Amino acid sequence: MVRFFLEMSMYIESKANERIKNVVKLRDKQARQDNRLFFFEGVSLLEEYLRHGHIPYALFVSEDANERYFALIDSVGRDKVFVLREDVFKKISTEKAPQGIITVSAFLDNVIFLKDKDDYELLSVQAEGGLLFLDSLQDAGNVGAIIRTAVALGSAECVLGRDCADIYNNKTVRATMGAVFSGRIYIADNLSQAINTVRSSGRRIFAATLGSRTLTLGEFEIKNGDCFVVGNEGNGINTEIIGLCDNAVKIPITNGAESLNASTAAAILLWELKNARVVL
Repeated sequence: MVRFFLEMSMYIESKANERIKNVVKLRDKQARQDNRLFFFEGVSLLEEYLRHGHIPYALFVSEDANERYFALIDSVGRDKVFVLREDVFKKISTEKAPQGIITVSAFLDNVIFLKDKDDYELLSVQAEGGLLFLDSLQDAGNVGAIIRTAVALGSAECVLGRDCADIYNNKTVRATMGAVFSGRIYIADNLSQAINTVRSSGRRIFAATLGSRTLTLGEFEIKNGDCFVVGNEGNGINTEIIGLCDNAVKIPITNGAESLNASTAAAILLWELKNARVVL
């Protein structure tokens, strides 16, 4: 890991400071992957992060926030804290109304990357409830909201395809409202292989789309361990992945109504899995 930030705690008053430049670089996915670092903003997210036992790599705070949230910031350890002049903080913040705290973190242990057959077989064994596969969801807000719902209900763990919005994008992290710090989340290099391996273990896989074998949610029994696939906001689920599923499933909506937002549809599916767990 590149040691971007760790020296003695200091006051930064120049926008040209190398640490400031390096935080800005973490807006880029490749930079995050290369350094296995990401950042997020805000007080409540930092509190959730600490509550789940994570340790910041570095903390960048504005002068005002350093006074306003002194106890919280101090609990991190002053050797990891960099106090920034207000205009310098605004350079690295991506928020319209920043709270003055940016946390830089190493990649999370609860976010698991799946790269080969052994990883996919382990996925099927590890997941105690259902699984929710996300195929090419591009909107960071949708991905974050789905993870938030999945962790809150506890009915399924999320498996993100590699083409989904990056889990370590600060917009995704914000949308999870801290759920990313606690729930187990999988990132699959090959989502088709992950789905095929899980189905081979005896689990049923349902694609949330219309098809020749479409079932209607509420008209068939959902069993503990069942899995769903939710697709891209505009294009739906990849046809190859649909072919790997047992059935397509639709959520009944009023005739003439627009289709549901991806995160809303996922929430309904997760609730159905929650009920299956209660019954069984």
